Amino acid sequence: KLASEESDLKDLEPDRKRKKIEDSSSGKSMTSDVPEDLDFLVPKAGFFCPICSLFYSGEKAMTNHCKSTRHKQNTEKFMAKQRKEKEQNEAEERSSR
Repeated sequence: KLASEESDLKDLEPDRKRKKIEDSSSGKSMTSDVPEDLDFLVPKAGFFCPICSLFYSGEKAMTNHCKSTRHKQNTEKFMAKQRKEKEQNEAEERSSR
């Protein structure tokens, strides 16, 4: 049953994309488990800073971010946390021997 539902959704996909935004309310019942907002999302390539949880689409913006005080402070905190976790893991390994 799931496979047939998936193929039905695939068949509906092009029609949903062609509809105007005003018509989107009529298609709700067919795709109730897919939020309408997903229609507006576009995949992008860029740079993500996991330390600051920020995304940059251009290399220049990413470079400027890496030079920023905010990023440097977050990196220091991140590195200190990493060192502390590593020390704790090493201490646990020594005590378990």
